[in-house]
Amino acid sequence: MNQIQSNNQKPAQGLAIAGLVCGIIAFLLIPPLFGILGIVFGAVSWSKGNNLGRTATIVSIVGLILGMIIGAMVMSS
Repeated sequence: MNQIQSNNQKPAQGLAIAGLVCGIIAFLLIPPLFGILGIVFGAVSWSKGNNLGRTATIVSIVGLILGMIIGAMVMSS
């Protein structure tokens, strides 16, 4: 019974963590792929009531944008 309650306290925690990891990876490797995956994972987690999902979504958006900017700067030089 206690195990069921502890699982309900953290809904979609795995998706939020996956979103954070994808968002962080998006800074350096394939931003369009990992950034979008992170946004999707974070948004699904956030919609299920996990506050970490919001953080994952924000980190993924920033990772996508900055990763694209860094990639453009590297390719132009």
